[in-house]
Amino acid sequence: MSEENAAHTAPDDVWFTWNDTTTAHTEPGPAPAGILFDETLRDGLQAPHVHRPTLEQKLNFVDHMVRSGVRSADLGFPGSDPSAARECVQLAQHIADNRLALRAGFAGRTHPSDVNAICEVGQQAGIAVEAYAFIGVSPIRQYVEGWDIEVIRQAVRRSAEECRRGGAEFVLVLEDAVRCTPEILTAVYDVAVETGTRRLTLCDTVGAAVPEGAEALIRFTQRYFADREHLVELEWHGHNDRGLALANSLTALALGCARVHGTILGVGERAGNTSLDQLMVNSQLDGSHTYDLTSLRAYCDYAAPLLGVDVPQNYPALGRDVFRTSAGVHASAILKAHEKGSITLKDGVYAGVPARLLGREQEVLIDAASGASNVKYWLTVHGHGTDDASLIKRVLERAKASDVPLTDDEIGQILANAG
Repeated sequence: MSEENAAHTAPDDVWFTWNDTTTAHTEPGPAPAGILFDETLRDGLQAPHVHRPTLEQKLNFVDHMVRSGVRSADLGFPGSDPSAARECVQLAQHIADNRLALRAGFAGRTHPSDVNAICEVGQQAGIAVEAYAFIGVSPIRQYVEGWDIEVIRQAVRRSAEECRRGGAEFVLVLEDAVRCTPEILTAVYDVAVETGTRRLTLCDTVGAAVPEGAEALIRFTQRYFADREHLVELEWHGHNDRGLALANSLTALALGCARVHGTILGVGERAGNTSLDQLMVNSQLDGSHTYDLTSLRAYCDYAAPLLGVDVPQNYPALGRDVFRTSAGVHASAILKAHEKGSITLKDGVYAGVPARLLGREQEVLIDAASGASNVKYWLTVHGHGTDDASLIKRVLERAKASDVPLTDDEIGQILANAG
């Protein structure tokens, strides 16, 4: 049977969602055009509970990124030590040798040595690289470090100049920008204009932002550069300390940020970074970008054991149980959708994420919470008739006597004994 049976095509109005609804006083903006930036191999590895992958495994990470549709990534911190620099060169060389569609970024402080190390990676690998040069700007960070605004401004100037000399694209990364005053940001932005900086990353370094705060900061920054007719591509880097990293990052995408950062499965220090996989799923469903979500699933399956991360059973889109149900009401609706011959309808009647996009199917279990529809669904998809009420009763009696859902083998045995 084809995916959509012409006789049972669902009408358009069954696909309503509040996500597409705007209030009377709000003008809908343009579709988000920003892309995602994979920080797994740099920021993600700073978590104390995460295992550090080998170089060979990092090369596989890069391949998984590309297959999933990621087109930019932070691949390391070459200025940290000579071995890290060698790894970064090999990662960049892997991209060059295989002509991978991935822009290579590398992190460093706004120190000449760190910036030079990034430039050398590009020179040795023979590809263009991006230098994500970071410096803390918030008042609390300045106080603790004993800095003043002129220290920061001079560091930005030096880093921008070193990138020009070394042939790397300069990306100014403002740590803790969410907790930085407009006055300090304005002084730093003045130097960005002075140095011709075209890329700037706003960081929610400690996960302090709420979506309204993220929006206020981004709009303030956009207005500053627009007023000076200086074109800058903004990026957003979020952490999840308040559980709002995904919401803040989606806000940044909606407001036009050119890149939004994340890590696979949200790994990272403290409560972690924005989950790259959840950003990809939402971007796909919102129609902003097309990603290969089956490859994303393979990426997560590869990364989780290597990083030593357990994926919760209810983890959005990727958890074991997110496309499984045992509730009788749900099973009844899924059965009716199945009988209409539409995979799309079946995938959407009780799910916000279509299972097929991740290479999965809706699963109807039979357990103590189940009803007759659960059994009928199982019988239908396994090619059996559904008219034997006594058989359905026996299956349900067995399920209600068990603490866990019945397996296919157990159900098959009940059918065999009934015959």
